[in-house]
Amino acid sequence: MRRVKYTNVLVGTDGTALMDAVFDECAYLARLTGATIHAAYVLDITGFGTQPIDATWEETYVIIKSEARRILNVAREALVKRGVAEASITEILLEGHPTEEISAYVKDHAVDLIVIGTHGRKGLDRLLIGNLTDKIIRTGTVPVLVVHGT
Repeated sequence: MRRVKYTNVLVGTDGTALMDAVFDECAYLARLTGATIHAAYVLDITGFGTQPIDATWEETYVIIKSEARRILNVAREALVKRGVAEASITEILLEGHPTEEISAYVKDHAVDLIVIGTHGRKGLDRLLIGNLTDKIIRTGTVPVLVVHGT
């Protein structure tokens, strides 16, 4: 049996409770393979382009970006708590369309595995909210490990 060697694992984080299970899997992989974990948060600013830029928009953007940085910090702390060496964690704040940004990052940084969570929404919720996980699986160029919420 061939042993898989991951060197760069991208974990998409969104700050929800689901991330505990995702971080468990990432930490296990990092300990097993010595991989660098790229904790990524994508600030979806695709809808901002249609709004006029004013003080309110800029204030909202600053608040949202600050929250994204907080979520990335929580991800780092969670991975370290699970035994991942701090030096092997990279925090990435991307801005744009989530699927496109993740795909570009994977290509540019030799990512060989994506770990992402899914809330397991069905029916109308899935249609209305969209399913980033599904899009990444369908358009991705590397394996995707999907961790289901409990």
